[in-house]
Amino acid sequence: MKKIFLLLVLFTCINANAQDIELTESGAYEKKVVVVVDSAKAIVLFERAMIALSDWTGPDGKAKAGIDYQEKETGTVIYKGFFSLGFKNVFLGGGWNRYADFVLKVRCKDGKAQVTVTVPQITAVHNRNGMKSSASTAQCVQAVKDAKGKKHERGIALLNDLTSTVDGLASAMVERLKKGNDDDDF
Repeated sequence: MKKIFLLLVLFTCINANAQDIELTESGAYEKKVVVVVDSAKAIVLFERAMIALSDWTGPDGKAKAGIDYQEKETGTVIYKGFFSLGFKNVFLGGGWNRYADFVLKVRCKDGKAQVTVTVPQITAVHNRNGMKSSASTAQCVQAVKDAKGKKHERGIALLNDLTSTVDGLASAMVERLKKGNDDDDF
């Protein structure tokens, strides 16, 4: 009986988190974090942000990220990329590899930086014929809210993967900004 009650509580918490996902006006999922590094100058934080994702491959090793924009004067670095949200089997091994496109923006000032991760859309690529299908994050969230049964459960799992990977991405950047380059004092 205790196990059933725990499962119900756990499912309710997961369900509430996924359905309460906050979106921007444009329909994207966004997470903002401000990191304070008292002793660091803006240029040092900028340089750390420039190399922070050079080796980031995401939780499954399949993520890709590259610098899209950099401006030293304003201390701004923008990465663009994607990360995997797993595979959805449809029929006899055929299915969809799902990816979230993201933009990670870092703005640096003396002693602090703002990290913003935005996920505007989710893309699925069929593993057999290469067909692509994309939807905005808002469309995906609405589809999960409208779904019933197993579709709803799979949608909840997808949104939980999305939010946890975005949290991990933001945390990786924050840690890199705090610690800097481990090779600084070789």
